[in-house]
Amino acid sequence: MNKLKWVAAAIMVVLLVVMNIVIFDKKESAAVEAPRVATGLSTQKDFTKKHETTGVAQSKNTFEIYENASLGSIKEVLVSKGDTVTSGQTLITYENAEIDNELRNLKRDKEAADVRSSHYSGQISEWKSELSDFDEEKDSKDAKVLLQEKLAEAELQSDLAENESSVLSDEISDLEEQLEDLSVKSPADGVVSEVNGVGDDEPLLTIVGQGNFELVADIDQKMASLVKTGDTVQIKSNGEKILMGTVQTVLPADQNNFKLTVLVEDEASWVEGQTAQIIVTEKLAEKAISVPKQAILIDDGKTYVLTIVKNKLYKLKVSAGLEQKGNVQITKGLKKGQVVVMNPSPVFVSGQPVLKK
Repeated sequence: MNKLKWVAAAIMVVLLVVMNIVIFDKKESAAVEAPRVATGLSTQKDFTKKHETTGVAQSKNTFEIYENASLGSIKEVLVSKGDTVTSGQTLITYENAEIDNELRNLKRDKEAADVRSSHYSGQISEWKSELSDFDEEKDSKDAKVLLQEKLAEAELQSDLAENESSVLSDEISDLEEQLEDLSVKSPADGVVSEVNGVGDDEPLLTIVGQGNFELVADIDQKMASLVKTGDTVQIKSNGEKILMGTVQTVLPADQNNFKLTVLVEDEASWVEGQTAQIIVTEKLAEKAISVPKQAILIDDGKTYVLTIVKNKLYKLKVSAGLEQKGNVQITKGLKKGQVVVMNPSPVFVSGQPVLKK
């Protein structure tokens, strides 16, 4: 009888051990099971705003180009009196010391980031080589762990340096494009009829063009600040047909108002006194990094996005800017092409394994 009790007790012990192992395995499996999340990508997007004003068509083909101090200081006037010019030809170039200085600083910072990246790449190769030569029997396990930690740190620092270099490269490209835009181009085909000195009240250049009509509109100071000679604008004429126009002049009319003249490129059916809408596009942010609004996480009053790297989740603090058509501008903390989690939850934590849907 006692023997049967001992056998029954042993069976109960075995069953309890088996049940505990099964339960533990289930809990451990559930703990490491990675959730599936919907994702998107950070992209570059222009954030713009449309402004409209009514212009009246006038027959005129003379273009006066004035000095524009907002671009910087004049570097060179590239045409002379009597020269024949074509639409889009560069007439005047400017230089901007502020942009030049910023560009030099960015290039210096990028060079430093590239040096760090090269340094840590060398360390990665070194630690990988030592790990490949590691003798499991002779060498200490602690030594291997230390090598693995050094390798992980070098890989992290290398990624950070490469990311910084990439962001700086984008900023450098943007500034170089701004430098290229520091010029005034001819609004139309024509002949240079007059060239005046820099700093005079007279126009720098007067061009007799081949166009027959221009639109003249009164605009406020805000709209005047958005356009300059040579800019392309849209024109909405009769029948809602969209035409293209080129800004000729933006001149003060009184203390608060300006007179805008726009050359009409398609003039076949235009008549004196005809009205049309001039559409000016305000560039709120060009080539801005943006994410879908659904990727934004507001937690404790701060703005975050969740990104995925090697199937692991990372919570990044970002600075958000403009919001337009379901997209949010990210001014700091993210670069183009990064994976972002849609509809993120504040319960997610950095380093958590996840899978993409």
